Amino acid sequence: MSTPIGSSDLQVEPFFFGPPRGRLFAVHHRPRNGAEVRGHVLCVPAFNEEMNRCRSMVTEQAKAFAAKGFGTLVFDLHGTGDSDGHFRDARWADWLDNVTTALGWLSGQPGGVKAILGTRLGALLAAQAYAQRGDPHCALLLWQPVLDGKIHLTQFLRVRMAAQLDRPDLPKETTTAMRQQLAAGEAVEVAGYEIHPELAHALDHARLGEQRLFAGANVLWLENASADKPELPPVSVSALGEWRAAGARVDGQTYTGPAFWQAHERVLASSLIDKTTAWLDTRVATP
Repeated sequence: MSTPIGSSDLQVEPFFFGPPRGRLFAVHHRPRNGAEVRGHVLCVPAFNEEMNRCRSMVTEQAKAFAAKGFGTLVFDLHGTGDSDGHFRDARWADWLDNVTTALGWLSGQPGGVKAILGTRLGALLAAQAYAQRGDPHCALLLWQPVLDGKIHLTQFLRVRMAAQLDRPDLPKETTTAMRQQLAAGEAVEVAGYEIHPELAHALDHARLGEQRLFAGANVLWLENASADKPELPPVSVSALGEWRAAGARVDGQTYTGPAFWQAHERVLASSLIDKTTAWLDTRVATP
């Protein structure tokens, strides 16, 4: 039995949920006892090391949500973090089931599910789960979303190549060679993460713009931009246009601040948290 911890404004409760042989670790952030809960947000994490680099930002966002009356569930996907399993066991379909399970748990909490927040590759997973859920009373929040899973995986494979630059005694590898290994049914290990061929195949076919959102979907899309060029990139504008054509209400915005998903040290993008909090606050009625 877990014990809630926290201050007068916020309670934080770590716990496990899900089936006995596939338990998922989660941290439930919620407003203090007695406070009116307006609803909950589910956070879908980023991929591998980006997940670890984003943790402080997600925690700060949960605190900001709590100040506005929202609870937040932060959880680890199967085979990642403190959840059961090893990364080599990870499959995209299982991760999607994990999100569905987490949404089911949150649906039973006061106020139900008001939003799904996906960060980086988690934005792809969140969008897919959101499209399947089809709930117009729930919003989709995307932080620095990955648009193309294949490109994202290729960039991750290059981490292994970079690690060999100071090892002239080792044969040089290429992403082509690693992909051939995956195509042959062999796992590839990168920075301690053993990627199964089935997961790699799913990532290669994952495109954010191809997630068919329903008419009435409510989406906030936030990307980092420089002060002298505050516009969203053309590829993002194109994806947003496809969703709008399907009847979704999409708000594409930029923010300025550090690229927290890339930084090894703890950094905060306060403007991102402020914009996310304000957007959700104005779209959910107070009980």
